Amino acid sequence: MPRFQPPSCTLIALAAAAGLGSAVLPGAARAETLYSLTTTCSFAGAAPAPCVVEAVEVGEATEYRHTVGERTITYRVFDDPFVRIEGRNPDTGSWSPARNALIRFSTNELCFNNGALCVVNPNFLNSVREDAGTSLTGRDLMALGFGEDGRVDVTCFDDGCLRLQEAIDR
Repeated sequence: MPRFQPPSCTLIALAAAAGLGSAVLPGAARAETLYSLTTTCSFAGAAPAPCVVEAVEVGEATEYRHTVGERTITYRVFDDPFVRIEGRNPDTGSWSPARNALIRFSTNELCFNNGALCVVNPNFLNSVREDAGTSLTGRDLMALGFGEDGRVDVTCFDDGCLRLQEAIDR
């Protein structure tokens, strides 16, 4: 049975932003800054703090670098051959697949890995809504579960997410 592939708008929109500048590093993949946003982030359930989100196209991925003070947490999104998301371990520099994501449109908040990182990013979420057309009209909550390869395995919306959690908890 094929895996469920969410509408391309759900995560590909991470890469949809206006180009603001670019830089080419010798011997490295071309990097193009899409946008920089001053907002709030929280790590591991801590209180939200001012942060800067920088969206950068790097090779085949879009990296989202979330910086609070001296700490930076980075997630990257690939959309080919399928949408997948990976997080970077700031201590080792290694990448591993994200486990889950939660979007709350009413607060413009996106969280990864059970709240390990939460960020208010209206740029991203407005792009998601715009690219979705009417498919997200009236939706507030969207949750995604990722497989071991970072690919979306399950998507739920609003009360469906509550029912899914109830089923998991049984």
